Amino acid sequence: MVPSSVYCIVLDKVVVIGGPTASGKSALATQIAQEKGGAILNGDSLQVYAGLEILTDQPSYELQGEIPHRLYGFLDPTQPYSAGMWLAHVLKEIEECHQKGLLPIVVGGTGLYLRTLLEGITPIPSIDPHIREYLLTRDSATQEILYHELQARDSLLAARIHPHDRQRTLRGLEVFYGTGKPLSFWQTQKPQPYPYEFDTILCMPSKEDHRAKIAERIEGMLVKGVLEEIKAVLSLRPSSTAMKAIGLRELGAYLEGKCSLEEAKELTFIHTCQYAKRQRTWFRHQFKG
Repeated sequence: MVPSSVYCIVLDKVVVIGGPTASGKSALATQIAQEKGGAILNGDSLQVYAGLEILTDQPSYELQGEIPHRLYGFLDPTQPYSAGMWLAHVLKEIEECHQKGLLPIVVGGTGLYLRTLLEGITPIPSIDPHIREYLLTRDSATQEILYHELQARDSLLAARIHPHDRQRTLRGLEVFYGTGKPLSFWQTQKPQPYPYEFDTILCMPSKEDHRAKIAERIEGMLVKGVLEEIKAVLSLRPSSTAMKAIGLRELGAYLEGKCSLEEAKELTFIHTCQYAKRQRTWFRHQFKG
């Protein structure tokens, strides 16, 4: 959370650039950072991972040497990550930027992350980590049993998540047992906004240009060596969060001999376009750029 002293100062500006994958966000962020003296802060849930630089299209090392970049490639792919964890990290980076006289430029396509920054996050009390350890070490720690338990403790949350979503199931249970109230209750509480002057920018290319850019990016990843990157990451048994990176499973299937390279590329393209479509819908309705 933001230190209480922050609420006593004058509003500071933060640029937030949002939009679907492959929409030109990073190029725009670079331009603004060069013109205004800024630092670029990652707002993408997958670009936080080390070892996925090519697959998630992280800024090049050369560019990161020219312009300050934060929250890129700092997390081991075996570790999970969440919006709350990202928020704590990005708030710290924003404050450091202001202290150094840099304009913080948050850029990313993870709508949930950007929304937690722009609107604030529900004030859920801290949870004793031993609660999750207990849930995971019980004899009855199968996902099916845990989900049924969540249905009994927080039926509203259970109805909103997939029965196989282990991470959100565990989160719902640990909040219930840690606070005595269901997570769905805490989610109805009004978030505390952060004391910044947000300048939001939306990148939304035409559908035709966007599809062409996605296809171009996939070909570029292969030239850069993404197959070797994927092989190395998969050997580490990445977390469920890191496994959401589109291309990891699809191109991984090619490496395992389950399909041809052309089939893997086609699936990567299709799944990326489907994801981009969901992003376009979210940003049109939820992001005021």
